[in-house]
Amino acid sequence: MPRRQAMGILFAFLLIMAGRMVRHTMLLNDEGNWKESLWLDEFLMPASALASENGLKKSKPKLTTPLPINTCSLDSLQLLPGVGQVMAIRIDEARQQGLVFSSAKDLRTIKGIGEKLSARLDTLVLYGRNIQTMTETADSARFQVFPEIP
Repeated sequence: MPRRQAMGILFAFLLIMAGRMVRHTMLLNDEGNWKESLWLDEFLMPASALASENGLKKSKPKLTTPLPINTCSLDSLQLLPGVGQVMAIRIDEARQQGLVFSSAKDLRTIKGIGEKLSARLDTLVLYGRNIQTMTETADSARFQVFPEIP
């Protein structure tokens, strides 16, 4: 066998072995399955892009206590089911115009909120002008509602 042919076979063998080493050390986990993310991904993509690429989306915060609809922020309004950014803006505009929500009937004055949505939001919303303080806990933000001051 000529020397040049032997060198080619040796080179091909080394390439195959190097590929196996890369696969076993960098691409496979201890169980022999493909790793979820590669070490190089951290340098090439931000963490948010990796999370969405792997199908791991940030879960939306969930409402744990009723929300004071007359005083809460736009972001807090979006925690309500069926209320997105546009609906939250409509509610905020109505509040700025002086509308005080005192019942589910008042909610129906907002364009896009009908009987079904107002009924669904009725148990998740505090009506009237209550004074609240926000206390942060490790799990979530909770509201403490105090009676109206005359």
